[in-house]
Amino acid sequence: MPELIHYHAPQTRSSSILWLLEELGAKRETRLLNLKKAEHKEPWYLKINPMGKVPAITHGGVPVTESPAIAIYLADALPDAKLAPDATDTARGTYLRWLVFNASCVEPALIDRAMKREGGNPSMLPYGDTDTTIEALAGALAKGPYILGERFSAADVVIGSGVRWMLMFKLLPERPEFASYVERLTQRPALQRAMAMDEAFTTKLSA
Repeated sequence: MPELIHYHAPQTRSSSILWLLEELGAKRETRLLNLKKAEHKEPWYLKINPMGKVPAITHGGVPVTESPAIAIYLADALPDAKLAPDATDTARGTYLRWLVFNASCVEPALIDRAMKREGGNPSMLPYGDTDTTIEALAGALAKGPYILGERFSAADVVIGSGVRWMLMFKLLPERPEFASYVERLTQRPALQRAMAMDEAFTTKLSA
């Protein structure tokens, strides 16, 4: 397998990729970026991600950015972990649909609401309206235990990371669909390992 490097800042959206890498059992190098020192804006990193944001990976020297794209890429690149339906599996459509839903709809809707931005015409917004977005997310999780029913996938890492974060900051309403989903995910050993690693990374950067 070509060299895999994860460019990471702890306690950020990049933590979802750290969790995914643990679920995949992926051998990789982790390169920490200190956001307080603006290391993510240095010229060498902007060549990897011109947005100057995390997460990012390089695989065989090829950069991949944006959490949903990284998750799709890694789950396909490491198929032995079986975290993605095969391209011939009709479950692939459901998997991809919800995997991108967090970044395309949930986060924009809830951040707009938290910042008290005027929503505007629903036809001009990627998420339409916030209440419908929340109901759609709750409906996808209500069937459980995971996005694909009994099968855990990389979509759960992406959606689950978003739900955990948004509940923590009270951006999502306290609903049983969300709370029970997060409770199930928190019991996963890979997530527990990733959280412990992130704590250690935070300590290292603050030393």
